[in-house]
Amino acid sequence: MSNKSSTNEGDLKIGQRLYKVRTSNRLKQKEFSERLNIPLRSYQNYERGERGISKELSCALLETFGTDPSWLLTGKENTHKAVDKELMIEWLTQWLESADEKNQIWLEIQMKRCFPEFEQWEKLKHQKMRD
Repeated sequence: MSNKSSTNEGDLKIGQRLYKVRTSNRLKQKEFSERLNIPLRSYQNYERGERGISKELSCALLETFGTDPSWLLTGKENTHKAVDKELMIEWLTQWLESADEKNQIWLEIQMKRCFPEFEQWEKLKHQKMRD
């Protein structure tokens, strides 16, 4: 989704879920935006549904607050509590292995951006496979 200014139903719902994550952590908008390392005005636009959420923000929410990106984007999960990072990496790795070459490259890049420990985890996995 682009970062263009927009007000559509999907962005409004994402904004409502962002509000839920922020308030469940008992943070003011300024504190929340600082934790996510984004300008306050940008965060306010996301929460009001005036700006589409970026991949980077989705990754930051996962890393900082454990917010499930699937729940954030679709609302289909019934919780926004922490996701087990190792389980998420394992699941994404399985998806990576079954994806075509183009999607493998894209997914690998995204995993390295969202999970700095991904490369270390991959090395351990390959080492265990050799043993």
